[in-house]
Amino acid sequence: MLRGMSVRRVVSVLSVCLVASVTVVVAQPKKNDPKAPVAPAKDAAPPAGSAAGSGSGAAEGSAVEMVEDPPADMDGINENPDAPKTGDGSDAPLVVVPDKKKTVGYPMEEALRPITLPANMSEISLGIAAPLDPFVPTAVLRARYGITRQVQLGLTYVVASVYDDPGTMGTMKSTIHPGKAVGLDVTILAQDWIGVRVGVPVYIDPVAIGLQLGAPMRFRFLDGKLALGGLDDLLSIKLYRFAPSLTTEVINASAAAKFDSNSIQSKGAFRVSAYAVYQQSPQLALIVRGGVNLEDFSGTRSDSGGGSTTFIRAGIQYSAKKFLDVGFSIGWEDLSQLGAFAPNAYLQFRI
Repeated sequence: MLRGMSVRRVVSVLSVCLVASVTVVVAQPKKNDPKAPVAPAKDAAPPAGSAAGSGSGAAEGSAVEMVEDPPADMDGINENPDAPKTGDGSDAPLVVVPDKKKTVGYPMEEALRPITLPANMSEISLGIAAPLDPFVPTAVLRARYGITRQVQLGLTYVVASVYDDPGTMGTMKSTIHPGKAVGLDVTILAQDWIGVRVGVPVYIDPVAIGLQLGAPMRFRFLDGKLALGGLDDLLSIKLYRFAPSLTTEVINASAAAKFDSNSIQSKGAFRVSAYAVYQQSPQLALIVRGGVNLEDFSGTRSDSGGGSTTFIRAGIQYSAKKFLDVGFSIGWEDLSQLGAFAPNAYLQFRI
């Protein structure tokens, strides 16, 4: 009987061992299975309160090592190799450079001003030029109005001038004469740096009509400190009797006297001009202008007054307010004649 009981105990023990062995083999992860859980390190303590922990005999309240979460980008897909690094290899902080502030409205600086006025803005200018020999000062009133950002309407009127009337021979007396020339012009902006200007000057008595064409250009350099441009008044063409001048009234009086005597009139003029504006400060601008004028489209003088003349002028413009400019310049309309030296002053404001 004892022998039978021993045999049964041995069989029971072997059965338990066999079942335990099969369970361990089945539970063991495959070597090539990427989804198999990673076994904890040998030194890592089991989580508190687990069955393994309670049965291992470890001391209660012992420290538990935290397992770090894997990085969000384990494969390095989103890594930026061009990102700046610090000395320890970490990403350097990103420095954001603020955008430059754009000028709002019509700028005070002359070098930054566009060719045409903004929409619904008006500008009125009164200028006085006074050649010294002979002394024939002339006052000219000009107005501009921005219909749109690309279209500008202009009006010029010769207010008055002091000169000896060429039509009265032998008087040699200078008096004030009201102006008789008025002109209307339109400027269309093709690009920010170039436009097309068409003007029609008219002389009232006797009636004379001309045509003025220009291609005003302006380029900016040195972050807006320097502006170069020109070709504002490229062509002046006679349409009827003679081409009126909108700058010097004595020229119109001479042309009117030639008409009365049936003399040959100039067919017009070709004028190449350029200017430079240096912005010394937001209020102060230095302006230089020069060029060549071909009267009657000829470089040689004739009975109609043809010939080539070179002109140059330099001055300053002070903007006391954003809407108010005061300017003064000196120069020669004809460098071959010292008497052509002419100071010029103007005042202009915008509304």
